[in-house]
Parts: sequence; structure tokens; C-alpha cells
Amino acid sequence: MLKRLYLISLLLIVFLGSSSRKDGISKQQKDLEVFKKVILSKESRIDIHANLDSVLYYFNALDATFSKKLTQLEQFKYYSQVLTKIESGHTQIYPTRNLFKDWLSDRNSLPIDYYLLGKRLIINNIVPLDLKILAREKSKYQSRKKISSGSEILSINNKTVPQMMSEIAVLLSSDENSIDFKYYQAAQLFEFYRHLSDPFTQDSISVKYVYRGDTNLIYLLPGTAPFHTMNDRLSKSELRYQKNQKNLGEFAIVKKCGYFRFKSFSNSYGVNYEAFLKRSFLKLKTKKINRLIIDLRGNTGGAMQYQLMRYFVGENIFLGKYIVGKPKKFFESRHFKKLSPAFTKHRKISHEQKRLQRKGKFNNGTVLSEAVDVSLIYEGEIVLITDEGTFSSAAILACYLKSMKSAKIIGQRAGGSFYRGNAGTITLKLPHSKLQIFVNPNTFYSHLDESSSPLDIKEPDVYLSSVLTDIKKRDRFYIKAAINAFK
Repeated sequence: MLKRLYLISLLLIVFLGSSSRKDGISKQQKDLEVFKKVILSKESRIDIHANLDSVLYYFNALDATFSKKLTQLEQFKYYSQVLTKIESGHTQIYPTRNLFKDWLSDRNSLPIDYYLLGKRLIINNIVPLDLKILAREKSKYQSRKKISSGSEILSINNKTVPQMMSEIAVLLSSDENSIDFKYYQAAQLFEFYRHLSDPFTQDSISVKYVYRGDTNLIYLLPGTAPFHTMNDRLSKSELRYQKNQKNLGEFAIVKKCGYFRFKSFSNSYGVNYEAFLKRSFLKLKTKKINRLIIDLRGNTGGAMQYQLMRYFVGENIFLGKYIVGKPKKFFESRHFKKLSPAFTKHRKISHEQKRLQRKGKFNNGTVLSEAVDVSLIYEGEIVLITDEGTFSSAAILACYLKSMKSAKIIGQRAGGSFYRGNAGTITLKLPHSKLQIFVNPNTFYSHLDESSSPLDIKEPDVYLSSVLTDIKKRDRFYIKAAINAFK
């Protein structure tokens, strides 16, 4: 399952002194050697969505780039750029505290905090401590310049949000190189990636924004970032994320419609999950509900939902394949984090695959739906709610329901592929820079044949975009739209 960018907390960044690591060229080349060797030997399919020769060309081109002295930010940028060539949204490099310190020490950020809500850039409220810090840097005239929280930014430095995202996109991986998941990846660290892709060179930066229907233009001086506000925002987002990971799913009847809310599939498997599913589908049957909403917004995946799909398609239906493309070897790179649940799972699933292969039962990873109480199979209408964060197993579930059950999709295009992807994330830590890369030794496939236009199937029947910052109000907005979509 994807690990979100802001799992790396900024809470310890409490000063802005320069902290660039002066690793020598030989050390950065050693890191590069480890990076290339591990990625090429352990990533399940380098050519998952891209041409193999093209990917290898970009990997080999790093040798010349890393033959000269690079800052940590530069190393991070070049690693990011080459990983995007694999076009696997699970395969990413993530910023460290030292990188954040280097970025903040440049003092080349706007005195505002903002983040992406879907594909729209929203202003956050600045905490009092940052207001005091920022006031010390600015004249009274500049200090009086403010943008109200909740405002939507239309452009920064005469670049629209899509224009800025096209520059950021080369630093973030996504399945099939889709821009949608890149918006999701950049959401909480938009300013970091904007700075990395296009640092300010002017003394005054224009910001065009909308507040309460009025379009405004303001000029701000770049300088210290409101890092306490960022910490606060990231900390709250982290808490929500951790809470969602523990949630195996929610079900309710809303205005004569069944409503599943799956915020994550990390915990959606096993005996407890089966009991939850059985209760829910029994309620659909007893209440004679023939309209079902499945809300997958922000669900970045977890367990594949073969268990759930039985209740829609019955037994012995082909659901695709799941293969450990690069199984656990006796000797693995010492730079993997082996004392982690992810690596333990990799070891376990590798052994299980080998066991099935020895018994002649693996069948190239083919997955068929298992037995289910046929009286509970749901036959009614389905509306799916997806967005840029609908990824991995959540995207594959959307694929199943769209293609097998003619489900209608509302919201935004899902971030993950409906066809295939690398997964099974294990973490590589480079020895000198300590940069962390997520490598994926498994590959999953849906039941669909390959397509020359893989994004088409994900297009929503009804596009929706909301700038409601209150989570409960936003939920009500999407539920109401889903109910209307049945009409």
C-alpha cells in the first residue's frame, strides 16, 4: 500500500539554519550504485507501464549526472525524475527532514500556507507563532498583506495550478504517468515540490486568488516559510491518516440507498472484515435496497478486495492475477529495512508463492472469486465515488465494479490504474544520503486486457469538484451527488 508523503513529520523542524550535507562525490556515487542495483533487481516490473529500453536509458544517464558534486536537494530531484519513468505510483522517493531543512533554509517561500484539495489550491490559516516570525522579516506594509483562509489560489507568479503541476509532475511517479495521482501526492507538500521544480527568482511574487466570489491579485515577498503552520497541518493530516488505516469499512442506509465508506483497505481483510461484509449485505437484502453507493475517495489501497467482490459476482469468477515478481532471496541488500512489517510480509508471501509453485497450484498467480452465500449477492445499481487518491487495490475495485457491474462513477478520475501495477512496498535507505525509496517486488493485474488508452475507463460519468474544507460538509456534498446520480 502507498505510504503518504507526509508520514515523514516536519515536527522537528524548529529552526531554519543551513543543514546541507556535504557528502563527497564518491559517497553520492555509492548511493547511486545501490539505488540502481536494488531498483533493477527488486522492482517487480520495470516496464510495468513504460518501455524497458527507455527506462534503462534514463537510469544509465544518472552516471554522468552524479559524477559532479550535487546537493541533497539535487540528488533527490534526479532520483525522483528517473523513478517517474517506471510509471508506478507505488515506487517513489520521499523527502527526509534534512531535505526539508535545506528547502526551508533557502528562505525562498511565500509567507502563506496552502495545499491541494483535489485539483484546487486552498489557503490555510496561519498560526499565531508564524505571524510573529513573519512580521519580523517584513515591513509594516508587507505584514498587512494577507489572504483569507479558505481562499482558492488561481495562479502564483503568473502560472496556473495546472501549469505548476506540469512542472511538479516530473518529480512524482504515478501509474500510466497519469497526472491525477500526482495531484494527490503533491497535495500536502505543494510548496516543497513547487520550489524544487521552479524556485522563485523575483523579489515580488504575484498571487491571484478567489475569496467569496471575488478575484483578487496580491504581490508577496518570498522569504521564510510558515513552518509552524505546516507542521500543524501535516500533524493533523497524519492523525487522520493513521485513524483511517485502522478502519476496515463503514456501512449505513442513507435515504433508501446503501452506503459503503472505505477510507483505506489496510485493515480490510480476514475474519472481522468478513463478518462486517456479511452483516452489511444481509442488511441490503432484508431492507430490499437496490441502490448502493461505494465511496473510495482518498483510499490509497491495502488488501486486494477479492473478499468483497464475491458479494457482487459470486464464486469462481476470474479477477486477475497477483504475482511476486521478485521473491525474497536468501541474501538481500543490507540497505533494506528488514525489521519492518512490510519486509516480513514480503518474506511470507514469497515463501507462500514458492510453496504453491512446488505443488503445481500457483497457476501464474490467477485469482478466482471464492464461495459466498448466493442469497447475499447484490444485483442492484451501483454508484462509485472516486478521486485522485483512489489508488492501488481501491482503483482495482473500482475497475471490477465499473466493468463487471456497470457501476456509474462520479467525482474525479481515480489515481490508480484499472489494469495493473507494482505493489508490496519495501523500503530502501541509501547508505550516505539516507534518502528512502519505496521498492515494489509484486505485480497485480485486473481481469482486463491491456489498452492503448488506459485512462478512458476511469473517466467519471459525473465530474465533481468541491472546495468545502469542512470534511463533514464535503462528505454530505458527495453523498447527495451520488444519490442524485441514480435518477
